[in-house]
Amino acid sequence: AYAKFVMPAVFLYASKSIELMLIISLAWCFFMCCLATLPFIGLSMELAALISGVALATFPYSAEFNGKIKYIRDFFITLFFVGLGMQIPLPSVDAIAKAVLVALVVLLVRWIGIFAVVNALGGDKRLASVSTINLSQISEFALVICSLGMNYKHITEETLVILIWTFSILAISSSYMIGYNWTIYGMLCRACRKITRRGPAVKADPAEMPGEGEDHVDRNIVLLGFHKIAAMLVAHFEHHNPHLLAKLHVIDFHEH
Repeated sequence: AYAKFVMPAVFLYASKSIELMLIISLAWCFFMCCLATLPFIGLSMELAALISGVALATFPYSAEFNGKIKYIRDFFITLFFVGLGMQIPLPSVDAIAKAVLVALVVLLVRWIGIFAVVNALGGDKRLASVSTINLSQISEFALVICSLGMNYKHITEETLVILIWTFSILAISSSYMIGYNWTIYGMLCRACRKITRRGPAVKADPAEMPGEGEDHVDRNIVLLGFHKIAAMLVAHFEHHNPHLLAKLHVIDFHEH
């Protein structure tokens, strides 16, 4: 109720100064965290921080909040991962083997949760496959939930260690998989055709297609939609930076 009826008036008054809104938003988050530590509340500080962030996301100033607290957020995330890293004991073969097994299970389940859904919604197999490859890692929010479970004695320290190693393996491997996603897609298509003697035709990356696609290689400025702001930007390029027009790629859709 306080966030719904009182906070809008407070932020409306403080909207004249971005710095004042930043201080008020941080004060709101710390207030919710302190309130959660009271005995009759019974919430964790992590859950209280999540609730306060959800409340702030409902305001139209959330974009300004994200821009201002980005460096503070990265600093505390770094401290969080340092704290998690210090909890890891010396690596053992058993823990790493289990982490590799869990990572393989995650990669297989991704094809059910992402590829099957995208394909069922009408997306082609190339889009579904590349999306699955790009989303092969697990979220760092899983580490937060797992650390909370260990604090409440719901899981053991061994589970947290396995999850941390799984996160590390997938984070490192996915950075290479994203860079070679089209190559991996082509290899999967060729393997599928060899096994079933049919399968999706390998469509090359549009940036790598010869002939007509060669003039789109350097178009790394992408505009999603073309309306008033995009038209003003293109007009500015035409008058002041005409060399940027060769790097411009506009994606728009008109129902006619």
